[in-house]
Amino acid sequence: MTTLSRRRFLGAAAGSVALAAPTVLRAQARELVMIGYGSAQDDPLKRAGEILAKKYPGVSLRIIGGLSAEAIAQIKASRGASPYDFAVMGSPAIINAVDEGVLEPLDIAKVPNAKNIDARFMPYAYGMGVPISYAGIGIAYNKQMVPNPPKTWAGLWKPEYAGKIGVSRPQSNLGLACVSIAASAFGKTDADTDFGLAKWKELKPLVGRNPNLLQQMLERGEIGLCPLWHDNTGIAIASGLPLGYAKVTGPGPLILPTMIVKFTRTAHSDLIHEFADILLTSESQTFAAQPPYYFGTTVKGVVAPAGAAAFLPSTPEEIASMVSVDWPKVAPNRGKIVEAFDRMFAG
Repeated sequence: MTTLSRRRFLGAAAGSVALAAPTVLRAQARELVMIGYGSAQDDPLKRAGEILAKKYPGVSLRIIGGLSAEAIAQIKASRGASPYDFAVMGSPAIINAVDEGVLEPLDIAKVPNAKNIDARFMPYAYGMGVPISYAGIGIAYNKQMVPNPPKTWAGLWKPEYAGKIGVSRPQSNLGLACVSIAASAFGKTDADTDFGLAKWKELKPLVGRNPNLLQQMLERGEIGLCPLWHDNTGIAIASGLPLGYAKVTGPGPLILPTMIVKFTRTAHSDLIHEFADILLTSESQTFAAQPPYYFGTTVKGVVAPAGAAAFLPSTPEEIASMVSVDWPKVAPNRGKIVEAFDRMFAG
């Protein structure tokens, strides 16, 4: 695991159905097409798009939900005619996208509000974009099935949770993180993914193809608990579902920063930079931090609402101990990890 430190520098160098490329006619030169979440988590992005459209009449934003890994494959297959302009993307997907040559770095000089980003988050963009938020990875649980959730990651292996656990496939960033979490929870390095996979095999979990499907399994009572993004869980709780969220440690609190990045050959580079700058205003950060999203903010001076403490690091001790996976040692092996995972849990 890597600590989110102001001194840390990391060398620059993932839908329920397969992501469908938008059939937008690119002659509509003022439409920006981005990869988002495909859920209520897109609300802060939509708000920023509305602000941009008011400033530039004729500009519109289309958000396509899906996994970054699927979008990367589509862009490669397009041979220069990418259906997407930009995306929200987590650290591991950025590493994979850089390896595939489908990203162009943002020019930080064209994002004035980037100067207000807490320096601890910038290294996780790997020089390709700007961090606009972060998500926590904890354990979501059905209160009717699991009255006492684990307090540590290793606690998932307690007999009382047998037969109740779910996990996301590692094609997603969440699932990939879970493989490393299982290794580090038992004293191994993040990169020891063979050990991590073997530990998950011990649990015999039910597998969700992606985090959204995993969440649905939890909501239906098919599983009792699972690793899940804090924002997914918060939105579900706000809808009245009997779910809870545990900010587990060992490692942790575990988080993943999210960046705005742009794809190669986009015709809307200047608008994308301005869109990113809007998301970094204190007003946008405050909006994203509110319930039910509770996105972690990356801009200095933005105060999180009281309710966020149930989902994100809030005390000085928790904030000081925030960690993320050592992605440069894990993400390049995503393909092999997915293949091994699929063989392990086939059928």
